[in-house]
Formats: sequence, C-alpha cells, structure tokens
Amino acid sequence: MRTHYISLSLHKKLLPILLVLLYLPTSGVFAQNDLYISQEELKDKIHAYWLGQLVGNYMGFPFENVYKEAPIPILIDRYFTANDLDSFPLKMNHNDRRAYGHIMADAMGGAWSDDDTDIEYVTLHAVEKYGLDLNYQEITVMWKAHINRFIWAANRQARDLMEDGMVPPHTGNKNNNPYWYRITSQLVNEIWSVFYPGMIRQAEDRAEWGAKIMCDDWAVHATRAYAVMYSAAFFEKDVRKLVAMAVKALPQDSPYTRGMLDVIKWHGLHKDWRTTRKLIHENYYEYVDDFKVPDPYLSSVVNGLCGIMAILYGDGDFLETVSIAVSAGYDCDNQAATCGGLLGVINGSRGIPSELLLALPSRKKWELPFNDTYINYSRDNLPNYNRISDIVDRILVITEQAIIENGGEKFEKAGKTMYKIVAGN
Repeated sequence: MRTHYISLSLHKKLLPILLVLLYLPTSGVFAQNDLYISQEELKDKIHAYWLGQLVGNYMGFPFENVYKEAPIPILIDRYFTANDLDSFPLKMNHNDRRAYGHIMADAMGGAWSDDDTDIEYVTLHAVEKYGLDLNYQEITVMWKAHINRFIWAANRQARDLMEDGMVPPHTGNKNNNPYWYRITSQLVNEIWSVFYPGMIRQAEDRAEWGAKIMCDDWAVHATRAYAVMYSAAFFEKDVRKLVAMAVKALPQDSPYTRGMLDVIKWHGLHKDWRTTRKLIHENYYEYVDDFKVPDPYLSSVVNGLCGIMAILYGDGDFLETVSIAVSAGYDCDNQAATCGGLLGVINGSRGIPSELLLALPSRKKWELPFNDTYINYSRDNLPNYNRISDIVDRILVITEQAIIENGGEKFEKAGKTMYKIVAGN
C-alpha cells in the first residue's frame, strides 16, 4: 500500500504559504520587465545547452532503464563503458551501442543523434520552415517526413496515429495514446525555452504545445516545469530559485506539483540525495494518484522528480548535477540530458568539464567539444553531417527573431552586440 509523504489535502492547504516562502528570494532579475544579454553570452549559453544535453545523454546511456528499485551503487561521474565491468560490478546495457560510447565516438568522429536531441533537431528545421508560430498541421508534416525510426512508446504511437490521419494534440490524448503518461515529452521540448530566453510565458506555452504531441494530463507538467527553468536560467543561476519558479507555474492540484514540493522539503531535511531518491520511489513510483503506472520506471513523474532532485543537490555544479541524475537510475540518460542542458545554460560552456567534451573517443582526444560534429543517422531526409557550431548559429537566428517579435531589441553598446529582452513572466 502506497503512502504520500504529505497528503494531497495538506498540500493544498500548505501550497500558497510554501509558494510565498519559496518566492521571497526570487524577486530579483525577473521583477524587471527588461533583461539584457550580449550576443556573445547568449550564443555561448545556446552552445552549452546543446553540449550539456549530449554529455548527459552519453553518460547515462549505459545505465538507461537498468536501475529501477534502487539507484546505481556508485556515483557515475564520468563516461562508463563495457570495459569498466571488469573493475566495477555494475549492471549495464553491454549488449548494444549504449555501453560503447567510446567506439561510437571514434566511428562518428563526434557526437551522434539520439532522441534527447534529434527531435529538437527536427523542431529546429520545422521552425526554420514554418516560423515560431508553427501549428499542429505543420509539425505533423515534419514528423511524417523526418521522424520514422528510433522512436518508442508515446512518440511511436503519436507517429503511427499521424499515419492514420490524426494530428496533435489528439495524438497525445490519453484516449488515443496508451503511453501518454511517460517521460517522453520533457526530453524533446527544451529547445522552445532556448528560442525564448527570459520570455518564460512564451517558453512554457510552446513547450506544452510540443508536449501534447505525444503526452497528456499531468505528464506534460514536467515539461512545463523544465521549460520555465530553462528560460529563466539565461538570467538566473540560483537553482533553488529556478525550482521555485517552476513550482509556481504548475497547477496546484497536479501530482507533479505535489512531488516537487516533497522533493524541496526532502532536500532541506536530508543531506544525502539517496535518501530523497528512496522517498521519491516510495511515494511516486508505482502509482500517480489513483493511476497505476504500467511501467513505472518510465513515468513522467518519477523521472522528472529525480531530475529536480539532481538539480537541487547538484547546487549549480554541472558534473555533480549530471552525475546524480544518471546515478538515480530509471530512464536516466534522458534526465541527465535535460539536467545537463539546463546547467549548460546556467554556467555556459566553461562550466562543463573539458574531459566530458573532449575525451569520449578511445583513440585520440578531440580539440573542439565533440569535434564540433553532430552526425544525424536517425532523422530521415535531413543532413547527416552537421557542425555543432552551425546548429548553434541557426538556433541563435531564431532566438533573435523571437526576442524582436516579443518587443525586444538588438543594439550595439561599447563594441558589443546586445539584446534587450522583454521578460515574459
């Protein structure tokens, strides 16, 4: 029989008070209507977002969906491969490419596509073609043209329904998509917040729009929470403030809101993240309210809360945050990629340890992060070979467009290109 650390009724009574307390320190930069950032810093944060997702993806790959009942017994603070099994008796995906990142890096000559980045890669192309006001009919065209392989569960079902003539949000509706409750939506929509830095409302709205392609109900709330944090992180470094902003953005009666409040409380009570992970598992693993999750290790709630846990316990440090996200288990490569991208935005590219950017291949270190290469082998009818720097430049063009379309400005000051952003909170 499951129990909740704080009952739903008590949560409803305490929520307004908790939000006031949480929000007392967040009245700084976002109380202003106008935010300012240089083009150089903005571009670096976009670059670090993409790099951070890649790092988290590849660190978590060997352990994806392996550790469920308990976390990984050691802290995964580097790239592990099947070669490490002789020294570390760990469970690992050693029968496929996921435990051979060093070989993949050698073969690809850089980074390679996976669903932590390649659906965002399609979204980038879609926005370039149709604009930021991309609609569901247009994204359906793009999915049918480019997203056919290397998709699973909620995404697979959404794509199959498109083939039958259905368009979003019906493809994510729980009456049509039996996998609507999964983590899927929160790992493919971070790019909307990068398009809308500091424009929190716009980022949240568009990320939720993307989430409903494949998910429904409380499964989209984690997407909304991460959208808020990503957008705000361009101007706010304090992870506690970012988490508080995310809580405020969610429906009060959401199980994800309740879970976030629990994680915040447990973080304050327990120094060891493993204690909090145990409490998350006890309270949010098998059931979400009265819904018995068919495959709970893939649930949006339990995975999303482990990400919140990693963000809080990581306390702004890239490696610590991503290491906890991986070591927590469940669908850990996805949570690590999302957390890695967020910490990339917070700290910029210099905040990511160089070993994680240069030392993945087994033969020779790269001179540039991931050799400035992104090989797309999973999304049809799109370029296979890409420079990461070109992807960053393309995102920057759209971000600049979003800034100006939402009342901002681009101007020169003291020899620097600057942006004024009208905050969207």
